[in-house]
Amino acid sequence: MVILAYAGQLLFGANRNDLAMVFSIAWLLALPLVLTQSWARSSIERTPLAWVGGAFGLVILAGVLSMTPMFEPHPIWSMAPGAIRTVTIDPYATRIELFKLLGLAAAFLVGVSFGGDDDRAKQLIQGLLLAGMAYSVWAFFDFETNRTLLFGEARRLDPNRLAGSLSSANIAATLFGALVVLNVADLTRRLERLRERWTGGLQWRHLEELLQTAAIPLIGLGVALTCIVLTLSRSGMAATLAGVVVFLGVRAVLGAKKGALAAPLIGMLVIVVGLVIASVALNLGAAGARITSFHEDAASREAVLAAHWTAFLASPWQGYGLGTFAHVNDMMMNDANRDELYGLGATHNVYIQWLEEAGVLGAAPMFITVALIAVRIIRGLTERQRVRLWLLGILSVLGVFLLHGATDFPLEVPSMTLFLSLLLGLGYRMARR
Repeated sequence: MVILAYAGQLLFGANRNDLAMVFSIAWLLALPLVLTQSWARSSIERTPLAWVGGAFGLVILAGVLSMTPMFEPHPIWSMAPGAIRTVTIDPYATRIELFKLLGLAAAFLVGVSFGGDDDRAKQLIQGLLLAGMAYSVWAFFDFETNRTLLFGEARRLDPNRLAGSLSSANIAATLFGALVVLNVADLTRRLERLRERWTGGLQWRHLEELLQTAAIPLIGLGVALTCIVLTLSRSGMAATLAGVVVFLGVRAVLGAKKGALAAPLIGMLVIVVGLVIASVALNLGAAGARITSFHEDAASREAVLAAHWTAFLASPWQGYGLGTFAHVNDMMMNDANRDELYGLGATHNVYIQWLEEAGVLGAAPMFITVALIAVRIIRGLTERQRVRLWLLGILSVLGVFLLHGATDFPLEVPSMTLFLSLLLGLGYRMARR
């Protein structure tokens, strides 16, 4: 599962229809393979999926119905006599998006199957972190040694911003941000367990034990933080900072013993702040340039969002069909916004894009699906003491994705959504006894 989760990241985020289909099929095949194990079947059988599955089923149903003539078709079909008139303006693109959604469901269920056993779930998360650390190290050295080529081919991205193997530095920032949050969770968990074992005053053997315990997550945290700073993604760094603050703040609130968490949390905060300052200092010039261009970029994003919000208001209930962003973007382009909309691949706001493509009837059940998963994980924070920090870490990762999704498009990149779906499946099952 770990290899499958990162293979998509290495292959440009699987951000092409052919690659997206390949990885969707891979996860759909992985699910029955996992279910050959009795522990996986038992985990899914003991997981209440009716509400989440029902909400997600409505998303699929809305997408399927948009390809039929059952509802009022889009007026564009009047220009194609004899064609089947449908809500979606591109049935082929909608079919591809529906298949991608099935791949997400498969990744979620794989996560559910592993989440039924706490030790097995922990091993999977730590496997993802180790692979993430290796990916981060590779991305850093690749960026520093050869900024113009990727796998022997010319890069088409800003050579001053680290993007790893993904199609955008901003998307890479979301991945590194998720790794930062999960490493913070792992490091906090290890520090707290270590503190519980210590008795008496601080001794030299405690320092040795501390270094052995914290080494792996600390290295993972350091390289992920370094990489996210090198992406120069302002919103990515802000979303990650928010995720870490939420994690540490909620953990402090949930602390059972007064003062028991003060040292670990203060230590974590010092570590994170120190690594951020060091990373920024090493890349101060480029970071300053990105900050000074904020107002110009914000104006461009505002023009994009205004155009696509107008498109949504023109068809608020049914939308234009999943996967039709490019067509809608061309329809909304005019002389006033041509510079901002030309060649655009996403709205840079996942909520507006879902509303625009799926309409309220399709977007609402998707939003409800995510909310139901989040609520279950939140409930697990008080019910599952043993895995509380992992649950809080996964919930914070979801927050990073949702917050960054308001200004960019990590949730439109297949490898990123599959990665998140796997984590959410783990969290959803771990949150139950």
